[in-house]
Amino acid sequence: SDLGRAEELAQRFDVGLDQPLKQLSRGNVQKIALIQALFHSPELLILDEPTSGLDPLMQAEFVRLLEEERGRGVTVFLSSHDLDEVERICDRVAIIRSARLVAIEDVHEMHRRAMRHFVVRFDQPVELEPFAALPGVQQLELVDGRLTFSVSGTADAAVKLLASYTLTDIEITHPSLEELFMTYYGDDDE
Repeated sequence: SDLGRAEELAQRFDVGLDQPLKQLSRGNVQKIALIQALFHSPELLILDEPTSGLDPLMQAEFVRLLEEERGRGVTVFLSSHDLDEVERICDRVAIIRSARLVAIEDVHEMHRRAMRHFVVRFDQPVELEPFAALPGVQQLELVDGRLTFSVSGTADAAVKLLASYTLTDIEITHPSLEELFMTYYGDDDE
């Protein structure tokens, strides 16, 4: 029943259903709003800043709950300025700039195509030339035995080249969704 579902959600969100809203904290009002959105088991959820006002434990519980909902086939439209939250929850993102839809992208595809940053130390001196020949290489620099470079797209060629050396340290970083998002905004004001 809907009432049973509401009680189950209230227990998960650690909030009572017997108090007037005006007596509740901002976070508890947000929990009640989420319960209202979820208790009737909709096929489509449209959520605007759903974790605003929730503490980190409740945010994590909300993400678990959304994963369960998605597992049963629910479509979730989520509007959020918390891009870490978007990255945890969403498969696809729509990017809006100046009231215009500028992109709809698969999150994993965005990461796959994104720039990867390498910082590598070797056990012997190396030459820059083999690395300069890598497809998509940028920002190539060798200082005090420390090679740094970035590669756009696949890193396969870089990894194969690095495998032919003895490395003492390697760090490969991928941009966050926030960094990828900022590439759509740049410096111009359009």
